[in-house]
Amino acid sequence: MKIALVTDSTCDLPSDLISKHKIHVVPNILIMDGDSVEDNKYFSRREFYQKLPDMETFPTTSTASIGTYQAQYERLIEDGYDRILSIHCSQVLSGIFNAATSAAQPMKDKVTVIDSQQVSLGLGFQMLEAAEAITRGMSPESIVDLLTNVRQREKLVAMLDTLEYIRRSGRVSWAKARLGALLNLKPFVEVKDGNVISLGEVRTRKKGMARLLEMMRSPKPLQRFGVLHTNAEDDARKLLTNLAPKMQSTPLVVNVTTAIGAHVGPNGLGFVALYQDETNQS
Repeated sequence: MKIALVTDSTCDLPSDLISKHKIHVVPNILIMDGDSVEDNKYFSRREFYQKLPDMETFPTTSTASIGTYQAQYERLIEDGYDRILSIHCSQVLSGIFNAATSAAQPMKDKVTVIDSQQVSLGLGFQMLEAAEAITRGMSPESIVDLLTNVRQREKLVAMLDTLEYIRRSGRVSWAKARLGALLNLKPFVEVKDGNVISLGEVRTRKKGMARLLEMMRSPKPLQRFGVLHTNAEDDARKLLTNLAPKMQSTPLVVNVTTAIGAHVGPNGLGFVALYQDETNQS
């Protein structure tokens, strides 16, 4: 059986891994000064985060259209794929899952749409696990079950430099940016079961990095690991160097895609850990 993998640009996987595993990525839409542009096109992530604080109009984001997803599925079926697994950003945080689900309706016997309940590399790591499962000859149904297990072993934590951007986005009800700005707090958040939850705050970036490093350390063996940042690569690599994780796959350092970063703001830091499945260890 020939199985295709589709995802959206919030997966944050580097282009070489996307090409290697033949993952089909549908870009999300960034709306800036009334113009709609595709995520990761026309300007670099670095350039976007440099300009973001001075933008007069706050950029917003949108999912690709139902028609865009439908066209993607139709192309893959025409190319000879028997089944399509379309795996996406948490439906609590975005309309991407709903758009993909609507697009799949006319061909639902061939397309399975999956809510990753994650963002960024939390989604990206699920794509890599699915791709490797395909090479092992697993069935679509078995891969869906595998991803359920993978989600239970993932952890995504981030430190924001400010609450202002996430407050503007309206994505989380607890973001009280005015108080955070007054006290210069650095909020910590976790993506869990598809939701962004608050983990409290620290008063300085130095303390925040120390707390991140403490949270990154775990007695659990790692399967995959990545450090996330929004134009804070030096700090991201410093965290990775101090952690020095022991694992077979190479840790990733990712400047988060603009479709997520518009809601996070510059100078964010975080990590995604996928822990090994110790229940299946002999």
